[in-house]
Amino acid sequence: MAVKDTIRRLLGYRLGGGGFTEMAIPPGRDYQGYLQAYGNIGWLFGAVSLIANSVASSEWMLYQASNEEEIDNHPLVDLWNRINPFQTRYQFLLMLQTYIELVGEAFIVLNKNRLGVPAEMWLAPPGNMTIVPSAETYISHYEFSRGSVKVKLEVPEVIHIFNPNPANPYRGIGAARSISTDLDSELYAGKYQNKLFYNDATPRVFLEFPDLPPAEERKRLRDEFSDMHQGWRNAYKPGFLWGGAKASNVAFNMRDADFAALRMASKKLILGAYHIPESLIGAADIGSRARAEADEYVFSKYTIHPALQRIREALNEQLCPLFDEDLEFDFVNPVPEDIDRLRNQNRQDFTAGIITREEARLVIGMDAEAEGTFLLPFSVLEVPAKQLQPLKRDLTGYANHYFAMHYSRWLEPQKDAFWKAYIAKTEGEEKLFITALKKLWDDQKKEVISNLKNAQGPEDALFDVGEAEEEFDDKLQPLIGEVFNHHYSDAQDLIAPETPHKEWKGLSKPALAWIRTHSLELAKLLNGTSIDDLRGTLAEGFELGESVPKLTKRVTVYYGEANKVRSRTVARTETIAASNEGALQGYGDVGVEKVEWYTALDDRTCDECGPQHGSEYPRKQASGRIPAHPNCRCTWVPIV
Repeated sequence: MAVKDTIRRLLGYRLGGGGFTEMAIPPGRDYQGYLQAYGNIGWLFGAVSLIANSVASSEWMLYQASNEEEIDNHPLVDLWNRINPFQTRYQFLLMLQTYIELVGEAFIVLNKNRLGVPAEMWLAPPGNMTIVPSAETYISHYEFSRGSVKVKLEVPEVIHIFNPNPANPYRGIGAARSISTDLDSELYAGKYQNKLFYNDATPRVFLEFPDLPPAEERKRLRDEFSDMHQGWRNAYKPGFLWGGAKASNVAFNMRDADFAALRMASKKLILGAYHIPESLIGAADIGSRARAEADEYVFSKYTIHPALQRIREALNEQLCPLFDEDLEFDFVNPVPEDIDRLRNQNRQDFTAGIITREEARLVIGMDAEAEGTFLLPFSVLEVPAKQLQPLKRDLTGYANHYFAMHYSRWLEPQKDAFWKAYIAKTEGEEKLFITALKKLWDDQKKEVISNLKNAQGPEDALFDVGEAEEEFDDKLQPLIGEVFNHHYSDAQDLIAPETPHKEWKGLSKPALAWIRTHSLELAKLLNGTSIDDLRGTLAEGFELGESVPKLTKRVTVYYGEANKVRSRTVARTETIAASNEGALQGYGDVGVEKVEWYTALDDRTCDECGPQHGSEYPRKQASGRIPAHPNCRCTWVPIV
């Protein structure tokens, strides 16, 4: 084994197709030089600080990944709002992004509490960090060194955020390195011009004497001449010479004037390397407002957004799982809306009759209704259309517009618009089911874990099925009824918007019967599946003689999967079922007797629903056909 280890160290170990040697990888050369250049070169400071401040100003939120709900109260939120006792989050992100822009990488060191949970985050200067590779795990550990002191940091303690370096996959590379020669030119050009303004660093006049004066006399003449004529304050003072001395002028070198052009070129290279439009940093005229908005859009999209994505991925992959696998960070998109494009598209859609005047006003943030009169071009022909409600995410748009024009059948664009509006609404309704199911399964998990303490076998640990069915029915029946009711009303609004149907007193008896029956069947199905699955996994655990903690882990894993995957599937399926049944009842009450199956025609279309697309059914025979399978996304289009 020792011989093999020696050969591996000498020849290198191949990992991922590349050569690998078990040596510590220190930071690249001139790390400290790039950090110092930040304070010495004006354009570099301006570019880096603009990016870093923009990143630090971003807004962040913590979400629960399984149901996309924002979390306001959590230890991770507390950590993110109070990074450490000596830095605000703004200062922390400002320094982090400054490191990345200058040297291409930043190291976040996690300070954990006694429970092993991160309580503080600190930034380690990249020049003090060394990465120690491993032939088995890619990275063995990190080392922080300052002087003779070295601290070993395990991999979970460090979050390494970096721009990939093709020449060294372990370390980052910053934009400053790509323009290091230009940074030197800018620095030296500035120093040269400073000397030029002070005294040009070159003698403008030589004094010639026929004979060499004594040393004391030479010193006196040199000091006297310097006091009278050196520096810009003494320019153009008259001078006098005695004793046969004469003055010889030194001609001005035109290359001195080229330094202004050199510095302008350096500025463009620095700003270009950091993807910053010149107008944003005061290096060029802003010009028109459209130009300013365009520059801001480009900067936000191609510079700030990628920087925030880099940070978000690192936090979600390395920090969030230390608290909970179901947590995710996200940020508010910094890219501004392309107002000109939005307005032009809005104008075209209105002129073409695709959207109504009220819809066009909503797109640009105005109230749907307005007082006074409108001036319209002759090319615009007004046709009757239903008045829209500003914030109602309902079955509006193409669909009711064409119904109002008395089309008996929709064209494909109208059907597609109808389906998109339908899916948008059901996605919001799904979240109600997900939240309810998560609470029900969490309570059920606690009951099973509590029963395990005194259980002699798997049956002793199982939850009470009868009570569970009643509880699920109590929680789910109102949700099913609410979805059913909403889509029942939408269906009537769609077909007969002028009919005062909203005065009806509740749903019909068949509708209420369907809701009660479906809710009870769903409660029995969900709990029957859970009891069978738990019985199987716990029987296996008892047979192996597992301890209570191990059996508890089995229960936790089972319900964890239920909350993540099963709840989404059930929520989507039941929302589609209740919404379609409600729509069919609503269509029937306003005289629709025939409906058409509409399938989403995209890359997720399944073999079961695809052939059904466009199939026509009598309304009464359509009941119960959709959803055709779990996670189905089909719906019924009415045929008038």
